[in-house]
Amino acid sequence: MIVALDSALNSRFVGIYDVRAVIESLPKKYRHYLDLIDATAQSGLETKARLRLRALGIPYLTQVQIGTVGRVDLVVGERFVVELDSKAWHTSAQAYAEDRRRDLELIERGYIVLRVTYDQVMNQWSSVERAIRAVVRRNEHRWAARHRIAGLIPSDS
Repeated sequence: MIVALDSALNSRFVGIYDVRAVIESLPKKYRHYLDLIDATAQSGLETKARLRLRALGIPYLTQVQIGTVGRVDLVVGERFVVELDSKAWHTSAQAYAEDRRRDLELIERGYIVLRVTYDQVMNQWSSVERAIRAVVRRNEHRWAARHRIAGLIPSDS
């Protein structure tokens, strides 16, 4: 249901007040849905991954603008970018090349990039989760003094 609500909000088929009214009319056990929706979610895949990270207690931001890279799907912590790729938007030669350009720029700026597929999110989440947890466990998802010394920390961090 959250995927559908995120999609409806992002597509502007409905407004947040409409969604709030619908959720508030449901039984109380569904009221927490208000805390789960995110109008910036640009795909159901993004919603699924975001909700799973939330359930794990892993901090993230959605649709973060990073310089000339543009918006990235999720940033875990401060510098760990997770891009969620479906075939619909990421398999043409142009999209494939643009994704790699963005990855190169992110790495040059000091970010860590994990690019996962629809199948990995939907059917192999345990592998994705292990990779994300490994980066978080090593505290690589945060900017460190060495990044500041190297001039990598963005001015808005």
